Amino acid sequence: MNLLAVEKPARYMGGEMGSVRKEQAELRIALAFPDVYEVGMSHLGLRVLYRVLNQVEGIAAERVFAPWPDRERQMLSDGEGLATLETATPLAACDVIGFTLQYELSYTNILNMLKLAGLPLFSTERGTGHPLVIAGGPCAYNPEPLAPFFDAILLGDGEEAVLEITEAVRQSKALGEERPALLERLAAIEGVYVPGMFEPRYHADGTVTEIVPLSPDRKTVRRRFLSNLDSAPYPSEPVIPFMKTVHDRVAVEIARGCTRGCRFCQAGYIYRPLRERSPATVLELVQKSLQSTGYDEISLLSLSTGDYSCVSPLLSELMARYAHDRIAVSLPSLRVGTLTEGLIEEIRRVRKTGFTLAPEAGSERMRRVINKGITEQDLLETAFNVYGAGWRTIKLYFMIGLPGETAEDITQIASLSRQVKDQGKRSGNPGEVNVSVGTFVPKAHTPFQWEPQISVDETLERQYQLHTELKQRKLRFKWQDAPLSFLEGVFARGDRRLAAVLVRAVELGCRFDGWREHFSLERWQQAFRECGIQPEWYLRRRELDEVLPWDHLDCGVTREFLLQERERALSEAATVDCRHGQCSACGVCNFDTIANRLSHDSALPARLQTTAPGDDQARVRLRFSKTGAMRYLSHLELLTVFTRAVSRGAVPILFSQGFHPHPRFSFATATSVGVESHAEYMDMIVAAGISAAEIQRRLNSALPAGIKVLAAEMIDLKAPALSVLIDKTRYAITFDSACSDSLAEQCVQFLAHDRFTVQRKKKGGETQTIDLRAECFSLNASGATLDLVAGRGKPLEFARAVSGNPELQADDVRIEKREAIFRD
Repeated sequence: MNLLAVEKPARYMGGEMGSVRKEQAELRIALAFPDVYEVGMSHLGLRVLYRVLNQVEGIAAERVFAPWPDRERQMLSDGEGLATLETATPLAACDVIGFTLQYELSYTNILNMLKLAGLPLFSTERGTGHPLVIAGGPCAYNPEPLAPFFDAILLGDGEEAVLEITEAVRQSKALGEERPALLERLAAIEGVYVPGMFEPRYHADGTVTEIVPLSPDRKTVRRRFLSNLDSAPYPSEPVIPFMKTVHDRVAVEIARGCTRGCRFCQAGYIYRPLRERSPATVLELVQKSLQSTGYDEISLLSLSTGDYSCVSPLLSELMARYAHDRIAVSLPSLRVGTLTEGLIEEIRRVRKTGFTLAPEAGSERMRRVINKGITEQDLLETAFNVYGAGWRTIKLYFMIGLPGETAEDITQIASLSRQVKDQGKRSGNPGEVNVSVGTFVPKAHTPFQWEPQISVDETLERQYQLHTELKQRKLRFKWQDAPLSFLEGVFARGDRRLAAVLVRAVELGCRFDGWREHFSLERWQQAFRECGIQPEWYLRRRELDEVLPWDHLDCGVTREFLLQERERALSEAATVDCRHGQCSACGVCNFDTIANRLSHDSALPARLQTTAPGDDQARVRLRFSKTGAMRYLSHLELLTVFTRAVSRGAVPILFSQGFHPHPRFSFATATSVGVESHAEYMDMIVAAGISAAEIQRRLNSALPAGIKVLAAEMIDLKAPALSVLIDKTRYAITFDSACSDSLAEQCVQFLAHDRFTVQRKKKGGETQTIDLRAECFSLNASGATLDLVAGRGKPLEFARAVSGNPELQADDVRIEKREAIFRD
């Protein structure tokens, strides 16, 4: 695998700190995320399942992500199959492949990953000799467009169910059962849906006649519920990526479920009931996670973090514990109305991590329709407090296309956004507002599941209206592309007949459809046309007595309740939050094992006593090696590795001043990606009182395999910078053995030149000329290896110049940095 030929090698390296490698396992499971590495590694559900499964003796859970197009092309060219990161096991050799169904626009990636694994796409074409292909996640509540491809799908919470699924597979494997017997075992597990055991039938007009259970005792599948979040497993020692991920922080789920009842929000219905973790458990998990990861930010996750029963004392305690370490706390899902002045003040104490507010609709009328439960005054008061606390920019999120929306409701979005901006001026802070607008997509198991979705043309018209009105009010505007919302809507309420479209779209090259640069509406239109499908038909209004493709899947909320909520939306009537009073009779709770669980006890454990570093400073110089897979790390990724390591190793690093403080360390000149090195240097500014040897020991305990501190020494605080001191570098460049006979003569020929210049293109189009001959201070050959001492110039440039091969690539040679030579 030549990782130098791909854009981001760290996506495919593996070997991260925290990863689990089991050479021998009774059951090997590939946890497959159908998006790129940095997106998948930010997904908390993947981390949870990775930990739950790897804690079981005999089970190896490994990760695999969708390869970016450059890596896919390389795989196809080299005849490589898709394999796991941990042990490079081909997916086809795994026992189970478990996909995350996170987003409708990732569906083509699922099929493409199966293709790259060399597996048949349809479950009916796979037998006992193939892996079991399963899935779970929010899109599992209408998986029908994907149903023909999966053997089984889990509805609901996975922490407990995944262990029952793997135990069923182990037993079936031990008994040598055929696939039908295994599927019977799986169907008996609460929450597991086996699509092959249900058969949809259709009217001539395309609507569903009925969904026939092929097993008479399984007419529906009810979702799986986790009773107590407080005792649920959590990955406090997660895999630590080398590269920056989308959410590069400690993420702790403080609550699951939401009882606010926003009628457009699928998550608010499929994750009921509300279950909160206690503050004591959250604090314990945060402490362990920070120690094991070295992250400098904590994110408290839930559908509405501000609604968490103990949010104020918890946030105050987190700030008290970690503010002196410059660890920020972010609350990514803050609801207008839950943000008190005190809460805002706590959030701003360390670092302003951004502020997003989601009114969803511009007019009071539309907010009543969707049961948002906030007023214009609530939003303006919150904005005033946020600007007053020092934030310069607020992001507002709205939707267009909600049921019953008029042109006046669109105008109200622009008007309300301008009023929010005016709160900045009122607070004495010239605030900015970024307005982000998505198109409403009706989802299964919500009161709006029967409502139509606006067309692409209607979306463009409303976006243009907003663009004009926001521009007049001098507000920034971002929107979701209309064709993307269109495609999401087709699959969100689609049926099994769309499976053929997915297959054809993948054949036509559709990948990463949620990424604007890869989405192709033309290919999708061709796929729909060739399959005889009118996609607009899936955006239509559904009749209230119509059989819906997902009617056999029970999320816990009853159809009667959803219909009742739809009627209340039409009459603009509110449904109160059941956490505070009367049960709304949604059907989820049995008031025993399934019920709202609030954390009323705000008692917090005793705080650990910590000592802030003193004012005295010391400077330590380190020499370290970067070998094996670590040679693929970029300079920025290496910086991330050391930033994590100083924190994990409790090295008393000092920080820069300013709005975004950074650890005070500096590297010598960056080494090219792909070059192994035994002579990397860096300086650190640390608190005085720790020895160089102790710093070396602590760092080596926290660094990944392939990076090792070889030497450490204390130096004068005012000593010259490394970039000034390093004069030359010694490299070993090894060619193919076939070059060994001619390499010595080629060295002589190169040294005979008076000049040997190369041109480099710099950013901005400028060119830089370097005379490699003048920068070469020593050059000789031993067999197929060059020994080079050079000043400026990249070792690959010298390799091309000496060999006479300007097409030579980094993967054609092995380059080692042997020594950095300091000035006298």
